[in-house]
Amino acid sequence: MGNREETTERILEAGLALLAEDGFAALGVNTLARRAGADKQLIYRYFGGLDGVLAALGQRVAGRMALALDQAVVPAATYAGVTEGLLLALLDHLRRDAQYGQLRLMEVVAPSAATAAFRAARGQAMAAYVEARASGMVRPAGRDVAAINAALIAAVEGMVLLGPAGLDDAGGERQRAAVQALVAAVYAA
Repeated sequence: MGNREETTERILEAGLALLAEDGFAALGVNTLARRAGADKQLIYRYFGGLDGVLAALGQRVAGRMALALDQAVVPAATYAGVTEGLLLALLDHLRRDAQYGQLRLMEVVAPSAATAAFRAARGQAMAAYVEARASGMVRPAGRDVAAINAALIAAVEGMVLLGPAGLDDAGGERQRAAVQALVAAVYAA
């Protein structure tokens, strides 16, 4: 690995660490350069500035989500089963990956070119999951499955990222059961 690649990696790792520790408020060029042990001019040269770093971080975190989805189990060989597998994998991933959650919240609270890159990578990962597993399956008739799945994804993200009042679920069992019940209700024959 050359010097540029090593420095780029240090900058991205520092960005991920700062995100995990203090969220986006901690992510400034000076703080990032200090944490990475790199000259701040290299952030501009290699990434074009902070937005470029955020876009690269979004790609990396979305890549981790794609790997988590690739390992997801489809509970039943039906479109509902594919959807349930996606939602449960997303739920588990959100519970494990704080950086993913931070980026997802930033995408909602402070949309920018950087968060748009994350949104696109995240959307591509989920679409690839569904396409790989539901290819050739008949989608439920008379339903706008794209809109329904978007609502279900938002529900999963809301449960994990916003922590609704009254949902004490340290192990995630109640959340998993709720996801399974929602999918069953929405995609009942």
